[in-house]
Amino acid sequence: MNEADLRVFLTLAETENGRDAAALLRVNQSNVSRALARLEAELQAELFTRHGRRLTLNRVGEAFRQDAMEILGGCESGRQRVRRLAGAQAPIRLGFLQSMARWVVPRLVSSFREVMPTARFELRQGFARDLHEAVVRDELDVTFATPPRPESGLAWQLVEEQQLCVAVTRGHRLASLASVTCADLDGEDFIAFARPTELRQLIDPLLVASGARVRLAFESREIDTIAGLVGAGLGVSILPVSVGRWVSEVTVVPLRPTTTRRLGLAWSTERVQPVSVQRFVAHCGALDLTAAEG
Repeated sequence: MNEADLRVFLTLAETENGRDAAALLRVNQSNVSRALARLEAELQAELFTRHGRRLTLNRVGEAFRQDAMEILGGCESGRQRVRRLAGAQAPIRLGFLQSMARWVVPRLVSSFREVMPTARFELRQGFARDLHEAVVRDELDVTFATPPRPESGLAWQLVEEQQLCVAVTRGHRLASLASVTCADLDGEDFIAFARPTELRQLIDPLLVASGARVRLAFESREIDTIAGLVGAGLGVSILPVSVGRWVSEVTVVPLRPTTTRRLGLAWSTERVQPVSVQRFVAHCGALDLTAAEG
């Protein structure tokens, strides 16, 4: 039983004439006859009473008419649902690091909506490992984070690279230097990222390797919170900084030797991505975030 045959049946039920049905469907009358014959053969029952060229639904046809309408309605509903989930208008399920919530992700989303105003997003923030696992489980389409583990099987595309810098108040002893080392932070009160964050896993080994002993003053998952506490004079910190992006009241001094954090998009290569996701990935890959900053 196929949709075309059902549409022929329903059209015949309305017109009661094979020629008129063929005209409405824009097919040959022979196609109408063959479609009805296929359907009746499959159902093993006649659906119409023939009165010369005129066809009227019989008792069986009348009963099947509602079923045919529901079948076609279900097919159309299914097509619309698939379009919503996999077509050009499918929502983009985007995950991102918590530290990216207030500036990178809005920039990516808003710039994409400039070229695709109808684009819709379903957002989730979290830690890199959890986000990557959500992509593998098909709970997310794409995630903006640090590179996934090689064994994850995810594709990854670099979007930008951030440099780690020491954040201090403007009057701090380190504020006027061209660069500093982790050893220069010895004895300082330190505002750190929370332990589960990937930035904490990146920064702690640098401090340990330098031999610097800092006093942990506070922990936070948010860059803006940490910058605000540094600005209030509660301590120093090490923060990732993008070129042309830092607007906080605190002073940032490049860390020596240069240490960077790479950020990009990860997605699964084991399933076909919706058109909307493919376009978003391509857009982000071509986006110059520094130029966008102006």
